[in-house]
Amino acid sequence: MATGPQAPPLTAAPWWRRIDGPIWALLAAIAFGTAVRLVMLTTGIARFESDEAVTGVMAQRILHGDFPAYFGIQSYQGALEQYLQAPVLALLPDTPLALRSVQVVLSALICVLVYVLGTRMVGSRWGGALAAVLFAVAPYYSAIKSIRSHGGYDGAVIFGLLVVLLALVLRREGPRSHWVAAALGLCAGLAIWENYLSAYLLIPAVLWAFGSARGGLTRLLPWGIGGLIVGLAPVIAFRLANGINPPSGTGTPPVTSFAGRMDLLLSPVTGQFLGVRSGVEVFDRYLPAALVTIVAFGVLGAAVWVRRWGLWDLVTLRSTRREPIDIVVLAFVVAPFLYAASSYTWYSGEPRYLYTLYPFLTIGVAAAVFALHGRARIVMAAIVIMVGAVLLLGTMKAVYDRGGEISVADGGLVYTEDLPQVADALEARGITSAWADYWVANPLQFFGGDALNVASTSINHFPGSLAAAKRDPKAAVVSVTGPGADGVRAALQKAGRRFQQATAGRFTIFWGITPPWRPGA
Repeated sequence: MATGPQAPPLTAAPWWRRIDGPIWALLAAIAFGTAVRLVMLTTGIARFESDEAVTGVMAQRILHGDFPAYFGIQSYQGALEQYLQAPVLALLPDTPLALRSVQVVLSALICVLVYVLGTRMVGSRWGGALAAVLFAVAPYYSAIKSIRSHGGYDGAVIFGLLVVLLALVLRREGPRSHWVAAALGLCAGLAIWENYLSAYLLIPAVLWAFGSARGGLTRLLPWGIGGLIVGLAPVIAFRLANGINPPSGTGTPPVTSFAGRMDLLLSPVTGQFLGVRSGVEVFDRYLPAALVTIVAFGVLGAAVWVRRWGLWDLVTLRSTRREPIDIVVLAFVVAPFLYAASSYTWYSGEPRYLYTLYPFLTIGVAAAVFALHGRARIVMAAIVIMVGAVLLLGTMKAVYDRGGEISVADGGLVYTEDLPQVADALEARGITSAWADYWVANPLQFFGGDALNVASTSINHFPGSLAAAKRDPKAAVVSVTGPGADGVRAALQKAGRRFQQATAGRFTIFWGITPPWRPGA
């Protein structure tokens, strides 16, 4: 039988042709955000500092069988990220860039989660893409904090966003609903372990989950509690070993009031959070922090009014009128009260206690833009991206021009990039122990590795190093060259001690101190 011409077999298009506009925008956001963060890491903009060095030493010691639950000697800030950093340091040289490469990857993962959640909350894949792009060009503090190894900040954001995503997919009925509830509990426990700031994300997400589970709570709640217990296992084990309410490890915060902390939140913290209190003259002139803060709270008020019935259903565990974006709105409603309720939010030099809200900030802005239609939406999207990028890059340039982010301690500026020279100089002299200011001690310990024990003259996160320095009669003292070193020299001379000294980079080493001196003992 004659047959007509056969149609050519269908072949799948190459993978790059199956990537559409929103995905290309997401990939561009990840690429731009990664490039920005790498610039910060390879310049003085994000200079390695002592708190980061604590996590670096923790990662080093994990490889030697030490398994911490929290940051240093603290009883908060989970150590999960250090278990990710440890294998990196096992494969690569122990450098700040290698340590913080984990943070770069986690930041990219957060950007993907922002896209996924933004898509669901805005109701558009392009809306999710806009949220991801805004996260990449987010305020300066969001970018620099995301790649600083300060403990559990990025982990708290990731697990908090996963809780939100799982809450949105949770259904009362379904063959996998119990597994979703268990995963939600697990991620919530891990988020709490990593950082209590995850509460901003967890509270509205858990309310949403309870509203979705109404009628099936008796079946789903045990799974959720079981997952929560597993996620909190490090917390529970630590409390069993150290008491229900162990000391924080960092002392008692200054006495402040709820009203005082709320006032600090309004100014200067909110302006810092939004990236407009940048210290760049042209930005501060044309985008005054007070005005932008007023506008921000005005927009939040408008969002609360527009979504009032959805918010009511969310907090009363109903599901009729609520929408996913209500989770974001409620997070910003409760955030000021949670912020001011904690006595530990007294510090107003940076918006560290709002860090976990940055993904919701970008999703909320994307939702506001997509409330517009047609050309107005496109124009507004372009404006917010441009303003965000200009603020970020302009602030980065200003920080770089003034020498980068740097600690001021020990009578001068702490150029931690010079500390490898100090570690080499100590090793060359056969010195295995040293004392130093907190902001010098931990980075020096990181660079010195196993060959050196460095004790801080104030907070000591590594009791073993402190004990070794106390026992060592040949322990040296390392100080920043300048007033700090001058003070050490004067103290040694006043006490009638003999010593030798040498410089390494911008630091001074005092060794051969007779009789021995233990400045932090």
